[in-house]
Amino acid sequence: MADNLDPETPGNPDQTPTPEPTPTPEPTPAALPEFNWKGRVGGDLSKAPSLGKFEDTEAGLAELGKSYVNLETLLSNEKVPLPKGPDDAEGIAQFNKAIGVPDTAEQYTLPDPVVPEAMADQFDKNGFAQVMHKHGLTQKQADGMWKDYTEMSGNKYADSMKEYESTIDGNINELRKDWGDTYDANVELADMSIRKLSDSKEMEDWLVATLSKNPYGLKYASKVGNTFAENKVGDFQYKRFAMTAEEAGNEVSKIKADPNHAYSSEKATESDHAAAVDHVNRLIAISMGKQPIGR
Repeated sequence: MADNLDPETPGNPDQTPTPEPTPTPEPTPAALPEFNWKGRVGGDLSKAPSLGKFEDTEAGLAELGKSYVNLETLLSNEKVPLPKGPDDAEGIAQFNKAIGVPDTAEQYTLPDPVVPEAMADQFDKNGFAQVMHKHGLTQKQADGMWKDYTEMSGNKYADSMKEYESTIDGNINELRKDWGDTYDANVELADMSIRKLSDSKEMEDWLVATLSKNPYGLKYASKVGNTFAENKVGDFQYKRFAMTAEEAGNEVSKIKADPNHAYSSEKATESDHAAAVDHVNRLIAISMGKQPIGR
């Protein structure tokens, strides 16, 4: 019975198991070469300095293409030769025309300056245009220069005025301390003297605007007003020189028509009235073409 056993029957003690076949590994795909464009343009060309600024990548190749297109566009534009030197008048004229410099200074169109009204007449657009044209500036460049110039000047003026007003305010405050309770009265006397001595409303407005902002001006105008208020005009002894006959006659008429003048006022002291009469007599002598006594 043992001789008839099937050799492939399991449990055969003399049978060695057949090993499983080892699988054949699949071939590894060849590594793709890295992107490299400089190696394909030739050794000398790839080392050119102008290509050194482009990376040896797809992005670098794209930048190279973009640069080439821009260069083609530039070269296709109208070419303007540079002037040969400062004495090449024709070359300079052609170059200026090509870049947009106006043919004449009058062709610049500059806007009115945006500056404080007080300094508006200090900006000469025509003179500025002449300078811009002399230096060959385009309209756009001239506009920028004009804008910067006027803004810089306006800001400097505003800063100066701010500093001036700050100084005046400080001086006025000191004047308030000096005058104390008489400040308002002294300012009123200053205004009175300005109104009395002004020849016109324009002159009066200018004096008020000017003197009222300066402590020295206020002190002076207040003293003048105080002189009138206390009827001390005669203290000047009416000395005046280089007066024409016509001016003397007009002054006599003005004095005689003023009831508050020491010549006519009943409130005038005897010495003031006498000084006023002497002054009028001198004026009459001048108006008649005579040299007054005592001159």
